[in-house]
Amino acid sequence: ANQLSALPAEIGQLTNLQQLDLSANQLSALPAEIGQLTNLQQLDLSANQLSALPAEIGQLTKLTQLDLYFNEFSELPAVLKQLSLSSIDLSGNPLPIPPEIIGVPDSFQDATVLQAIFDFYESTDENSVPLYEAKFLIVGEGGAGKTSLAKKVQDPDYKLDPEEDSTHGIDVIQWRFPLDKGQEFRVNIWDFGGQEIYHQTHQFFLTERSLYALVADTRKENTDFPYWLNAIELFGGDSPVLVIKNEKGNRPCNVNERQLNSEFPNRIKRFLPTNLDDRGLDEIKAAIQEYITQLDFVGTPLPKPWVRVRYALENDARNTIDQHDYFALCKRNGVTESDEMLRISDFLHKLGICLHFQTDRVLKHLIILRPEWATNAVYAIVKNDIVAAAKGLFTRTDAETIWAEANYANLGDELLQLMENFNLCYPIPGLPDAYIAPQLLDFEPPSYDWEATNTLTLRYEYDFMPKGLLTRLIVRLYRWIEQQQLVWRSGVVLTNGRARAEVIETYRPYKGEIRLCVSGIHSKELLSIIANELDQINDSFEKIKVAKKIPCNCEECIESEDSHYYSLHTLDRFLAKGRTEVVCEKSALDVPIRGLTAVIPTAEMFVELRDEPGQRFTGLDKPAMQNTYDYLKRQHTEYYPANQFYDVFLAHNSQDKPFVRQVYQQLKALGLQPWLDEEEVAPGRNFHDEIQKIIRQTKTAAIFLGPQGLGPWQKVEQESFIAECVERNIPVIPVLLPGVAKIPDELVFLKRFIRVIFQADNDEAALDQLRWGITGNKG
Repeated sequence: ANQLSALPAEIGQLTNLQQLDLSANQLSALPAEIGQLTNLQQLDLSANQLSALPAEIGQLTKLTQLDLYFNEFSELPAVLKQLSLSSIDLSGNPLPIPPEIIGVPDSFQDATVLQAIFDFYESTDENSVPLYEAKFLIVGEGGAGKTSLAKKVQDPDYKLDPEEDSTHGIDVIQWRFPLDKGQEFRVNIWDFGGQEIYHQTHQFFLTERSLYALVADTRKENTDFPYWLNAIELFGGDSPVLVIKNEKGNRPCNVNERQLNSEFPNRIKRFLPTNLDDRGLDEIKAAIQEYITQLDFVGTPLPKPWVRVRYALENDARNTIDQHDYFALCKRNGVTESDEMLRISDFLHKLGICLHFQTDRVLKHLIILRPEWATNAVYAIVKNDIVAAAKGLFTRTDAETIWAEANYANLGDELLQLMENFNLCYPIPGLPDAYIAPQLLDFEPPSYDWEATNTLTLRYEYDFMPKGLLTRLIVRLYRWIEQQQLVWRSGVVLTNGRARAEVIETYRPYKGEIRLCVSGIHSKELLSIIANELDQINDSFEKIKVAKKIPCNCEECIESEDSHYYSLHTLDRFLAKGRTEVVCEKSALDVPIRGLTAVIPTAEMFVELRDEPGQRFTGLDKPAMQNTYDYLKRQHTEYYPANQFYDVFLAHNSQDKPFVRQVYQQLKALGLQPWLDEEEVAPGRNFHDEIQKIIRQTKTAAIFLGPQGLGPWQKVEQESFIAECVERNIPVIPVLLPGVAKIPDELVFLKRFIRVIFQADNDEAALDQLRWGITGNKG
């Protein structure tokens, strides 16, 4: 970030240089001497004015990372083929290569993708065909007239039906118009249902490099302009917008055009009034043709075999084909290499033309030819009255019944996996073939206790909050939902057995907040994993504006329910300037910054959390940091499998273990899930910590009382065990073994928790009585 316009030849003398950052300068050429930097491993040339690279750059045999983002390359430098690069960024250059191939802005690709880029580039010469095609997406409130607009654009003679049903889900239709040079332009019109329940899934198909129409209805006057325009800006990049003022019955549509233009500058291209019957339709169609033909990469040459494959897929009457049939189709159209076949389906997936989830173990074998077919299958679940009445609970059988139509037959597994991929449902641990659609959860939170002291708090504040952030987080962390019950539409309580987290979403018009509060042993560890999951969700939105904030810990704020909050970005700027303290705006006290940021995970904190002795994690870069987070998440998901909940905790003296082990096996045979220390505690785990964790995951406790009492267990563990039972109102079943006639005096205070006293004698009736005590279901 200087103003360098040239490099001196003497730079070639720095033969031991390993890393060189020349980004954000004014370089239009590099000297040939740069080829002498034979030890160079990383070279950053981003944000310059380069249009070519010297041939000598091929001598940099140790170069592994090259950043060419945002330069002026209109031709792909052939010298790149000589390098053994592990990562390269070519995005942001005027290369005749779609971003679906070259990568999104400011993103690195590996050597495999670089080869794919060269394969695509070199095949787009005399064997290429320009693709004149783009998406026109119609959005707005339900009943605004979106479907009428789509059909009138496609067919001006279409007769409007005032009673026409609103779109449920997504409809895709085509409209074609001729270009000046004789080619034909194809418009894929996406008509989106306006009901709010669809908004979360619509986001997956609001794409960049598309033309948008926001339809406003005169009669209802309920168009949420800020929501829709913010959503288009977030998901649609720099895509242009036409505002269609649907003046039904010729009633004027009053829209504050000046205000909307000032709030969303350069976004709205036209305000177009119409009644769709006899006025305004020609102007709308002319505007669509004008702006859709100007979109980036319209007319980009594609290899002729790619175009043949694309149209062959379109002409296939099926909704899906398996991968074997797809490969055969590619071969018939001149594509013989399986790698290129997968690149084509990935390209079409990113364009939204078809869906192929190549990394998913279930869906990778299936190519979905019509995305609207798949999304409407999803909507069939979330709009089902029975599923809605059950607050989002449905079974595989329910889904198969809902999908019983011929065009969804025998695809239940794939459609359920698609819902999970879209973060629209999750399986319920411990209940086979049962699922929750979290967008249908109850609005009211269930009753639960929360200790608000000694918590770590992190807030995410959004300038514009897209719908469904919290439900996506719930799906990603569903295994940790406490008791698989403490979850509702705008909140969830999570636990990993050592700490608890309360995650609350507060949605306000166009803005919003997600607050994380974590308490317990290793609370920082749990906070780090939840925050990392939320960061990944936020990172999936390129233009999202979110501020992380942490509470002040000064004397006044600690005692207050209304603490001052600091932006982490601000604190980072203070530290970068050498400042170690910041002033609390509430108390006016100086507060050490390091004490505030201590709640945020760092690489060093993982040293004590990882199992490998002596392994250090200091100085991790972002990918390595992510791998560590993923390791922790897997580690705790495996250690607390599905956050499973036990039917009964079996407490006993070691002398009575043979009998208790028999009970354990019998209960397992009955389909119940008991907990017994020698069966459940992993070697090397702290027994006391295990007791604390397991009691939080147990519905009932059984105390086996023999002639020797509870022995050492009673003295060492009973206090915490009983305290947890009392605090959580866990029913207790005393099991009186032979030789014991009554409950010992020291356990009399447990009587108020006792559901049934089980007198053990090994017969079937007694076992049935114990089962009733555990499940509450007599017989």
